[in-house]
Amino acid sequence: MKLRLAAFFLLGLAGFAVAEPASPNPGKPTIVSLDYCADQFVLALADRDQILALSKDAERDFSHLRGKAAGLPKVRAAAEDVVALRPDVVVRSWGGDARALALYQRFGIQAVQIGYAADVDGTGGLLRDVAAAIGQEARAEEILSARPRPASPAGQSALYVTPGGVSAGKETMIDSIMSHAGLENANRGTGWTSLPLESLVMEPPALMLAAFFGFDDDATDRWSVSRHPVMQRLMAEAQVIYMDESRVTCGAWFVADEAADIAAALEEGR
Repeated sequence: MKLRLAAFFLLGLAGFAVAEPASPNPGKPTIVSLDYCADQFVLALADRDQILALSKDAERDFSHLRGKAAGLPKVRAAAEDVVALRPDVVVRSWGGDARALALYQRFGIQAVQIGYAADVDGTGGLLRDVAAAIGQEARAEEILSARPRPASPAGQSALYVTPGGVSAGKETMIDSIMSHAGLENANRGTGWTSLPLESLVMEPPALMLAAFFGFDDDATDRWSVSRHPVMQRLMAEAQVIYMDESRVTCGAWFVADEAADIAAALEEGR
């Protein structure tokens, strides 16, 4: 990898060092996005002609704004491919090599590293940060002003379940989504935990929030907790709300919409 990058830069350094990227939108820089989480921010905020390329995963099922990605160019997160497009801005959540960010800046490309939001409210700051970097502050405020408000407490608790037996306790984004939906988290642990079938038998949850069931075939192999007869019985006896997985694969502003949909489903189920 290092040899390939070195050869690329020796051949193209002079041309890239003096060339100034031309933006089709004066005052609004051109953009390359390096992973599907970064894609969501770019697709929501940028004008279409600002986007030089998105990640290879931009149209996958787990990409929430995949419909908007149709027809737009896709690029590998390799530094040589990105620099060759001569963007003004590179937006990254986790894609590519973090060490390349300094390299992009040497080529006059602004590197935007999207931070981490610990809860629903914190996602608004991430959206504003990206918007400021690409000249779309007004669009960010428009999106955030339309976000649903937290629901009133419903007096219910819910357990988050996945096919592989992973659940979410306190200090997770799922826990924050539950709170915004008016729910208490039935998982008393902290962080990501395994589902304890024994304790669930003793205290069966009345409400479950299920994600990734049928979303990923690899997650439901013969050893998955979801195939256990006890888990199947618990889910059959509980109220189950299936979440939109594309909203919870990235900690972005649309987690608030997921919370609102959960609250609406609870209201309909009463």
